[in-house]
Amino acid sequence: MKLTIDYTGQLASVTGVSEEQVELRGGETLGSILKGLAENYGEKFRELVFDDNGRIRSTLLAALDGEQAAGDKDNLDLSAVKVLMLMTPIAGG
Repeated sequence: MKLTIDYTGQLASVTGVSEEQVELRGGETLGSILKGLAENYGEKFRELVFDDNGRIRSTLLAALDGEQAAGDKDNLDLSAVKVLMLMTPIAGG
């Protein structure tokens, strides 16, 4: 099954794309997908997505098929998800 990942803001800048597809083999969690993406996209991506303890930042917005993810994001099951949207906090004033 394919998972479409939509990147916004800083993540789109770091990855160089606003969207990509990854193949799910089964059993993937949000944490495992993000760790794989961090391996591909490097330290800046990792800093935006994970805290110093290696957990998904509480400020990272993840929407699964249009529904905002809540709770323990690291272990969210993605087996039935078609679109994952990721957004980092927006600063301004």
